[in-house]
Amino acid sequence: MKEWKKERCASKPDELQLIAPDLYMERKNIVEVEHEGVEGEDPYTDWECDSREITVSEYEMLKSIEGINTQDAIDAYTEQLIEGGIL
Repeated sequence: MKEWKKERCASKPDELQLIAPDLYMERKNIVEVEHEGVEGEDPYTDWECDSREITVSEYEMLKSIEGINTQDAIDAYTEQLIEGGIL
């Protein structure tokens, strides 16, 4: 997994884009940016975001970690301690 870097795009990018057989481009903080025209150029709009390359397996691992409900895990562990007579 690589570090997040700034990316600029001409059109709104997808949050997750498959860029190779086992590689995603993951994006966050996607914002539309309007630029004023300078030196005779017309004003224009583009998109800025943070992006990084991430393998499919790394992405799936992160999503499974996010899916874990911490409070449910704490409750289940506490219940095991009570049942075991430790608490």
